[in-house]
Amino acid sequence: MPSAGLAWQTLSDPGALALVDADSGRAAALARPHPADLPMVQIVDIERLAWGWLSPASRPQSERHLQEQVTADPLNTMRGLCWLMAMWVVAVHLRTGRQPTVLVADLRVPGIWQGPETPASAAVWEDLADRIRLGVLAALTGDGDTDTRFGEALHHPANIAPVLLGYALRMLTELHRQMLDHGIDPREMAGTLALYTVDPQDRATACFRPLT
Repeated sequence: MPSAGLAWQTLSDPGALALVDADSGRAAALARPHPADLPMVQIVDIERLAWGWLSPASRPQSERHLQEQVTADPLNTMRGLCWLMAMWVVAVHLRTGRQPTVLVADLRVPGIWQGPETPASAAVWEDLADRIRLGVLAALTGDGDTDTRFGEALHHPANIAPVLLGYALRMLTELHRQMLDHGIDPREMAGTLALYTVDPQDRATACFRPLT
């Protein structure tokens, strides 16, 4: 559940809940994706594995399961992870007021040394990070063209998805650190949404919508 200051509220839409920051007064509607695009049960499973990855004790086992999933179903595994990151970005926006698209653009891979002596390596790292940011933006906006470009980014070159998974997990770690810095605990956010909502009937309904 989100930390103190962030609370869930019901909406007339049975497929969505409102996430409200009592301190800032900002609120957003968070909705399940259409099940044909991304099953909510898969997002909840990825959330569980992501939390396992954030803990050093359970990281090897969680990473193994995630690697198995991305090998079997690269598109939905990476979509699910990016969807989870988009949800966290919305929570940071509610707390800080920074626009979600700006927060996505600022996502970085931590812990990699980049300097003027290694421009080629830095370009490769940035290209991989750009692909993850594209996936988060696709989840955040629900834009079909962006999602198509993300799907292409997962398949060219061949077998790039497992590499992107590793980068995405490091970016998720950095986003998690930001949330903790702002007093936000994102545990079970996807699980809560799954518990109190139903699958949408309309594919056109965006998953993340501002309410204020």
